[in-house]
Amino acid sequence: MRHTGTSFAEARANRTRKYDEKIKPVVEDLLDYGLGSAALANALNTKGHVTVTGKEYTTASVVALLARLFK
Repeated sequence: MRHTGTSFAEARANRTRKYDEKIKPVVEDLLDYGLGSAALANALNTKGHVTVTGKEYTTASVVALLARLFK
């Protein structure tokens, strides 16, 4: 692996930021339906979306996602 001068934390933050930019419009559309965190997690999973780490959404991961997206 080539060292690019980016720390692991910076690389993770960049990956998360890119992911958030991609998923934000989907989340905004679902929020327009008035979904709560649990329903939002279910909807994202049903649509085939996974978290930035590749896992299924949970209520807790949706809460964390919303905190990042709408801080």
